[in-house]
Amino acid sequence: MKERKGKRTAIVLAVVVTAAVIVSAFVHAGEDDFLTDPARLTASWQVEEVWQNGKRVNRSLILIDIDKNGGFRLDNDDRGDEQRGKLKEVDGQLRFFGDDGWIYDIHGRQRQLVVTARKGEKEETWICQRYSYCRDALRTEEEQQEVFFQICKRALNIEDDTERNLYFLIMNMMDSGCPEGKAITAAKEFCIRGRAFVWYAEEHGIVVTDEAVEEYKREFAKIMKETPQAFEGYDVGLKKVGMTYEDYVQVEAEAHRWDVYESAVYRKYLAEQEDLGEDVARRFHHTKAYQKLKVELYDVIERIKEEL
Repeated sequence: MKERKGKRTAIVLAVVVTAAVIVSAFVHAGEDDFLTDPARLTASWQVEEVWQNGKRVNRSLILIDIDKNGGFRLDNDDRGDEQRGKLKEVDGQLRFFGDDGWIYDIHGRQRQLVVTARKGEKEETWICQRYSYCRDALRTEEEQQEVFFQICKRALNIEDDTERNLYFLIMNMMDSGCPEGKAITAAKEFCIRGRAFVWYAEEHGIVVTDEAVEEYKREFAKIMKETPQAFEGYDVGLKKVGMTYEDYVQVEAEAHRWDVYESAVYRKYLAEQEDLGEDVARRFHHTKAYQKLKVELYDVIERIKEEL
């Protein structure tokens, strides 16, 4: 699996937020075992179980992307290859013919995506779990990263820190296939949680200095530079749009500020309260600061919508 590493680590924050929105598995009528409409399968899937001759076997990571137009991409670490192409309807079901001689029949069982992979006498059944959205299964990693860094560049030009961070999150989630409404909701919830920790710290005398936030950002940029294997494609991608690592960190400056506040709160109270995060957010919803934030977010989202 060569190409995907960059994108899988590319938008760590956006991926975390998106994953929180789409935990549900693929849903279809129980009797509808064989499916011919790829739109009903549109998602990024991860193979959770592999069965061979009635026995469960161990396999490395296998990822599958299916888009609404029937685009299909398979990353199989076991065979160290990537397959791309179009699903075809054969004998009343969707099928993909791999370049390596493997054939993949796509169907469903008990609210899950199931893939039957076969080659000659070999046959395996893959039970898959949906873990993300998929907009275009055939788009290359280079094409995805090009869009990602263009979004970064546009976000960097937004003066307001909160608006910049929300724009970055929403645009990246939508580029990955997340519906506009869900992307906006997820980004707003992420912002509310961050602001809740800022409020909580200030209310309880927990001091977070501007210098502490700046140091956190400098350290983040340093880590990116020193671990290129974890941020594959960033050096080239940032240079292509005229940005530095420091610029990239600045795109999410507000999120980094929230991280510093959250860490400070947890350091003081974690030993006393396990559900601290939920408690902070719950209390924040009953404050004037939250009501003020709601108004601010409404204006910010309206400005972002003009770009959609």
